[in-house]
Amino acid sequence: MEGRSSRRFHLFVATVLAAIPWLLLSSKDHYWIGKEMFQSTGDVTGSGGSITKPINNIAPALRNDTKSDDADENIDDAQSAATSKKKHNDDNTYQKDNEQWNQIKQLVCPKQVPNPMVWPILFEQARKELGFDLQFVPNTESDKEFVKNFYMFSSGGIGLKSNDGEHHLVYLTVWKGANAHIRENINKRTNLDDRWEFQSNIVDMMKFGHRDFSELWSPIPISKRNQTCVVTAVRDPIEHFLSGYNEMEFRSTPSFHTAHRVQPDGQERQYERYKYGNEARFERYVSDFVWSAPSTGVYPSNPFSNIFHTYSMCGILWVLKEQADLFGVNAPTLTSYLPSISNVSSAFPNLVNTNCHGFDAEFNRPFTSNRESHHPSGKDEDGFYAAAKRVWSKQDATSRALCALHLMDYACFDLIPVPDLCQDVFSDTAFNEMMITNATKKISPSPNLTEDRYRTNNVCSFCERGIPDPELVVPGTGEQSCSSIKAMTDTETFTVELCETIQKDGAICCPDNEQDTSMKDESKAKGEGEG
Repeated sequence: MEGRSSRRFHLFVATVLAAIPWLLLSSKDHYWIGKEMFQSTGDVTGSGGSITKPINNIAPALRNDTKSDDADENIDDAQSAATSKKKHNDDNTYQKDNEQWNQIKQLVCPKQVPNPMVWPILFEQARKELGFDLQFVPNTESDKEFVKNFYMFSSGGIGLKSNDGEHHLVYLTVWKGANAHIRENINKRTNLDDRWEFQSNIVDMMKFGHRDFSELWSPIPISKRNQTCVVTAVRDPIEHFLSGYNEMEFRSTPSFHTAHRVQPDGQERQYERYKYGNEARFERYVSDFVWSAPSTGVYPSNPFSNIFHTYSMCGILWVLKEQADLFGVNAPTLTSYLPSISNVSSAFPNLVNTNCHGFDAEFNRPFTSNRESHHPSGKDEDGFYAAAKRVWSKQDATSRALCALHLMDYACFDLIPVPDLCQDVFSDTAFNEMMITNATKKISPSPNLTEDRYRTNNVCSFCERGIPDPELVVPGTGEQSCSSIKAMTDTETFTVELCETIQKDGAICCPDNEQDTSMKDESKAKGEGEG
């Protein structure tokens, strides 16, 4: 009997011990990650372990006293209009006069080109802010790809041709950046024949790393792409992340799955153990997201692409960077952007009218708002958004981690005021030194490209033996004729990629000729001519 009682006692103890991690996991103020457990407190602890004072300036749209309606879906609300007005006055001074911040901006996003060497550092700093022991953090290829995709993701864009065919406009879409409202009004005001839309193939992007945006630019003549007016609308990066989280959670609810006939994958995420509208649910999501999204499985139930609503807004700049890699000086660049979606109904048309020629008729008046078309997530019936805002308002470790993740966004879109808490995070000496060390490392060329292929001083041969029908229009070139393509190659220089693209049209313009596909350095070509 004593032996049996002893075994029962040991079994009871073992059961209790096994349950402890799950009890801690269910506690509102505790998190269990890998081999490490940490407890959140009311104090704000920096990466150096020192306690810092509470931060007063919170991104206003995220204060507890604001309505929970998403500014992306209720863009004309007074709350949305007040978002930028209530920013702390010192924010602009910080951005204009802070020498340290200006140096960091030039390193991490020179001329609005994101520096990929910094991306892992931002995640590492976010982990430090949350108190993680970095020796236990996974560093698999999947983790590296996740970090890259976080900063590279772009959902696509809409292209427009002016009525006279002389001007082009491209709006690069940002999910949770009032893009549904902007697209709706663009579609209502423009002719289908003069408009095209491109959406990223997310499956290809995730599975194979394919990022082909050529369809977005192909309707624009190559010679006019660097004259294209490229615009977008962004918002405070923290607001964007919280709004994206709300959208992702809403699309993962049973009611959404039922309404849209989505089959859940049946996998339980750790953050989903907490009730809807619980602050601990959002805190756990952020900790898992920062720790290792692939390892902790934060990807929501199908469709997994919902998580992209929370990704960085810098992906649109990476799209333009890739175009510059391919087309050099002939590539399009960002013309202008809205730093806030407050009053977007009037601000976006004004942005286009101010910066883009040829579209006065389409953008000479404010947008109209169709409330029925707004995302239901803006109602926040389950309290996801409100809970996330409450967490941010604590200005604790979770908030500091979000600041670290979004330094790139604040640096690239520097018209957006930087909240006080993020200023404090960005001023951390060790963080700065780590960024400077990595940001100054040489960036490798894009895959399958060599240094020679970046050069734009190449003469491109095209139909050198004559063109049977000079007025023949080449499909997919924006109504360019063979003669206009020939004239362009006779007067301009190109990268290798761009020349190869042009020379493919030779099969149409001069099918009976042997196409000369040679590339010559411009200086050598001049030398031969002068001999």
